[in-house]
Amino acid sequence: MERDQASTLPETTAELARRLRDGIAAGFLMYASVEATMLAPTFETCMLALGPTPADPGFVRLDRGPVDGRPRVPTIAQRLIPDLKIVGTATERPGDVIVGDVTLTGTLPDGWPLHLHTEFHCLVEDGLVTRYIVTNDPAEFRRFAAALGDPYAGLGVDAAEVRAEADR
Repeated sequence: MERDQASTLPETTAELARRLRDGIAAGFLMYASVEATMLAPTFETCMLALGPTPADPGFVRLDRGPVDGRPRVPTIAQRLIPDLKIVGTATERPGDVIVGDVTLTGTLPDGWPLHLHTEFHCLVEDGLVTRYIVTNDPAEFRRFAAALGDPYAGLGVDAAEVRAEADR
């Protein structure tokens, strides 16, 4: 590949999947940094319970949002869960799709032993993720989100919001 092509062609799905794998291997903050750079400025997402994906999962359109100097969710998580670890992988599939899974472990501030397994499916267009499906255990995710102060509140992704005192 020539230098001009190397610096102007969008990332391929295989390159994105490799960056995700490398980020996971390097640790939670690196994974989160890689993930943030992969999203299109506007993308569709949904969060579902582990299991089969429904035919119409109810996507929400989100903006990636500006960087404004405030700590992002990964930094908050690392501050509140100092022993936070991540394991997992990501794989390219035909049709510009990345599938993967990650498991977060650590000790929540209340002493709860976190074990949050998440699977994801990303659709890639022009080198960026335009559709992001996340599946996990809703109760464990809400406990994690509650420990972080409910950082996803108001984004429109119902399954990501802490709803009850029982989630805290």
